[in-house]
Amino acid sequence: MLSVSYAAAVAAMLVAALYLFFRLRLFVTTTTMLVGSLLLIYGPAYLSYMLSSGEHAFLINLFADLAHYPDALFAIIKARVAEFDAVVIAMNFSIALMYLCIIVGIEAVDRLAAGRIETMRTSLANWSVQPLRDDMDGHRILLIAILALFAFMLYVSITEHHITTIWKFLSIRGDDESNVARNAFRLHFATSPSYSYRLILAAVAPMFVIWGLLTGWFNKSWPLSLAAILLFLATMIGKMDTLSKAPPAFFLVQLMVAALLTFSNRITWRSALGGTCAVALVIYAIARLIMTLPKGLAGFEFVYFRVFEVESQALLENFATFPFVHPHMWGANIRPVASLMGLHYIPSYSIVAHTWQGTYDVTSPSLFIADAWADFSYAGVIVFSLIAGAVCRSIDAIFLVRGKSVVAVAVLGAAFMGVFTLLVTALNTALLSGGLLLAPILAGLLVMATRYLGRQRRTSSVERAVCND
Repeated sequence: MLSVSYAAAVAAMLVAALYLFFRLRLFVTTTTMLVGSLLLIYGPAYLSYMLSSGEHAFLINLFADLAHYPDALFAIIKARVAEFDAVVIAMNFSIALMYLCIIVGIEAVDRLAAGRIETMRTSLANWSVQPLRDDMDGHRILLIAILALFAFMLYVSITEHHITTIWKFLSIRGDDESNVARNAFRLHFATSPSYSYRLILAAVAPMFVIWGLLTGWFNKSWPLSLAAILLFLATMIGKMDTLSKAPPAFFLVQLMVAALLTFSNRITWRSALGGTCAVALVIYAIARLIMTLPKGLAGFEFVYFRVFEVESQALLENFATFPFVHPHMWGANIRPVASLMGLHYIPSYSIVAHTWQGTYDVTSPSLFIADAWADFSYAGVIVFSLIAGAVCRSIDAIFLVRGKSVVAVAVLGAAFMGVFTLLVTALNTALLSGGLLLAPILAGLLVMATRYLGRQRRTSSVERAVCND
């Protein structure tokens, strides 16, 4: 059964790869970002991690002939869970179901909105030859929204002394001891306690930075450009205040994706290679700033482990916990459901942390199906994967149908972070806090409000003209 589960996972990955290349085609869309990022993190990297029993940076060590360091987590889990093979089997079948159900979710939207999808495909194919279009009637509401976001974020950063916190964190020195000290500092002082601020920082502000910069540049509006630059600075301060490498790195990557989309959305081997190198350079540079890394190839080995293997490690911790150490939660992992059931809410990631690390204070990033599995076993994996695929395809069908526009680029930039959030947290968190659903909804509402006011102004102008006549 173990061999069958690995075969099922590999077959599903191959199906997803073929679907990406021949059905979705290599255009930058929310859907291709979802399938492509899953294959990148939970494809060969996942298989190499599991088949090597968690050997540290196995692929790099294999080609560079470096020392091999097995993951102690495998030994810990095997000592506590008698049926370790059952854990791996559940993981492999869940990975296979995830890929297949995401494809089914995408295809369901394609069938329900066949006309829009066909128009979208034509627009994507002609994206490179289209001029960037601003399809908004006026920009006053956009300017007000950006300034309001900047004022709120600036107020929180000042009152919570974010710059001071960042400076103290970066001032910690001590080679091998510095990471320990920085981790302790991060545990107590990282990020804002304000949920509203964190929500805006992660899900809303990046989209409006992209939107404001592109609209200001397109319309040669210096007030809008200046407001967007100020929001960018406030957002970068907030990302740095998380005291982690991922938020500022991926914010910069979001801007890079948006810049690329103003010219082309077609993924070629050259753009893929250049984009991969640029992303790797950004992540490595931010990691060097945030953490004390060993020099030379060992530093890249560490970054590889943190980017490609930590997620698989966290996924293993989750599947080894439920139901082998702790029973499935059957809805208690969702706060409102837990309240209705009269249960004290304890998120699954806290249970996982306490199970393997003895503390409720540590959180490990894990794929969205980890929470689905913790709650509802295979049924959760199936349903949550269907929803993820359908949501991503719906975003494309709504915002990309008219081709290269400022709003489409801004939404895709926001969706990039939303898709990344799916790789490291629960589906509902990715939809809201990650911005995968929240950002497109806000964009749609803003466009509708702008068009409504534009129609009202034109109607008033006509009525005044009639009255004058």
